[in-house]
Amino acid sequence: VDLYNLEQQQVLLVKPGITDYASIEYFNENELLGKSENPEKTYIDEIMPAKLKLNLKYINEYTTFTDIKIIFKTLLKIIS
Repeated sequence: VDLYNLEQQQVLLVKPGITDYASIEYFNENELLGKSENPEKTYIDEIMPAKLKLNLKYINEYTTFTDIKIIFKTLLKIIS
């Protein structure tokens, strides 16, 4: 949280759910970090900003339909 800029801190105002855009996009996050020479740096420099951007996208696009779409995308990701 100390690394978040003011815009990114907006994600802290939203109650987290079971899944989101970032969970779908980074379903294989462990694999990505496992391939990195410096997993902590990779997470801080690459993954965390991308996940925060996706969380901000959710905040800006929130509708019930968006939630339904995310749930279906999550289910498809799990079974694929």
